[in-house]
Order: sequence, then structure tokens, then C-alpha cells
Amino acid sequence: MERGSQKLRYNLAGLFIGVAGFVAVVVYGSIALAAQDALWFVPGFHDAPAQIIIYKAGARTVLRPGQPGFAELSSAVMDSLNQGVARQSGIGLSPGSLQDAYTQFETVEVFFNHPVKLHTPFFSPEATQMLFAISGRHAELSVAFMGDRGVYYSNSPALNTIEPIRAALKNLGY
Repeated sequence: MERGSQKLRYNLAGLFIGVAGFVAVVVYGSIALAAQDALWFVPGFHDAPAQIIIYKAGARTVLRPGQPGFAELSSAVMDSLNQGVARQSGIGLSPGSLQDAYTQFETVEVFFNHPVKLHTPFFSPEATQMLFAISGRHAELSVAFMGDRGVYYSNSPALNTIEPIRAALKNLGY
């Protein structure tokens, strides 16, 4: 009985697709687990603030929907958040830094009616409030300090820019 020789066929295209698919699932899954967000790659921010407080050198101005300046500043906050996250900031607000933000510097604090999420490739908790330092400590970092019920978390995201907020404040006379 004679055995014939059989050629082995390699399906290189199938192998490449399989390996690429496996790598994509591992990368996506790793980031999704670390970020605790299955939609970490989704851009955009669509939640409008319910209240905005502007602090400037100890003065406190509360803006609510319908009041002059609220729509412009709300739009600027959403525009800044929509321009994306640059990186993790690695910083937080100490009680002293938070007090200084309220009493010595120009700061914008934004409140939402429900928890909101910034989709990032790193862990970013849901928040009901955000604080943007316009002048003073941490202002050059464009950080959106995120918090809940008066407590701000550490390692908040640094945004690509907060220039829309600065421009809106300037247009409103702050």
C-alpha cells in the first residue's frame, strides 16, 4: 500500500484575522475592565448642568437655567467636556486647595441633577458635580475635578482644553 504525499495548506489570511481579532478583544477588554466602562471609547458629553456657581476672589454667583449667562456658560462647559480628555491628572483637591478655589481664585463649579460619566480609557467615576480651576492652583492643567455631594475625587481627568469656559466667563464680564 502506497501512501500519497499530501500538501499541507496554510490559511494565512484566517490565521491573521484570528490573531488580530484576539488581540483586539484583549486590548478592548483590558481597557474596559480598568476603566470600569464598556463604552470608554465613546466621545462626547451630552448632559447639561442644572446649576453653575462662579467663584471669583471670594464672591459667589449662582446661575440656574433661565438666568442671564447660564445658557452660554453651560454650553461652554459642555463644549470643553466634548473636546475630550487628554490624560489622567494624578492630582486631587485637598481641603485647603478647595477652600482657596472658593475664596481666592476664579473657579467654576457645575452641578448635575443625576450622576454623569466622562468616557475615558482610565477609571473615571460618575459625578454629580465638577470644578474647573480658571485661575490659581491647578488652572494650567485644565482638570475637571469630579465629585459627589461636596467631596471631590483624586485623579480627575485633565481635559484637552477649558478655553471655551474661559471665553464664556470673559464674555459675561468675569
